[in-house]
Amino acid sequence: LRALPKAPLSAGYSSSVAVYDRDKHLLRLTLAADDKYRLWMPLKELSPTLIEATLLHEDRHYYRHFAVNPVALLRAVYVTYVGGGRRVGGSTISMQVARLRYRIASRTVLGKLRQIGRAVLLELRYSKEEILEAYLNLVPYGQNIEGVSAASLIYFGKTAQALTMPEAL
Repeated sequence: LRALPKAPLSAGYSSSVAVYDRDKHLLRLTLAADDKYRLWMPLKELSPTLIEATLLHEDRHYYRHFAVNPVALLRAVYVTYVGGGRRVGGSTISMQVARLRYRIASRTVLGKLRQIGRAVLLELRYSKEEILEAYLNLVPYGQNIEGVSAASLIYFGKTAQALTMPEAL
């Protein structure tokens, strides 16, 4: 299915514009058409440190599972519903992209099943790198800030390529 023509995962998302002075200092970051701060950055242009930190924090087995990590999902169900602990997430990066991309309400069993189904379809159509790129560009970072590029400019005043490991985490 990956060989078939498909729209990029960035399709349908507008982008902000970063305006710099001649010394490369950020002057202004515009809102995208949907009133979000979002700068789509290709995966190959993002810092390997940032990618490593994201995988470590969000889905350390990302390259070893297909769409769903059954161990993480079962652990989340057990801790949240059986153990009586705080809510724990079991979604993989692919599942999170499915939730964000298709606006799935995943707090119910039916919603979670829809999220899993969409994640499987994503992995059939797109490479792990394409999905990871979409995640890093769509993940919310508070208020109306989406993606690591906009978040790093707003919170740290630097590009996502220049983040240190503590900042990336």
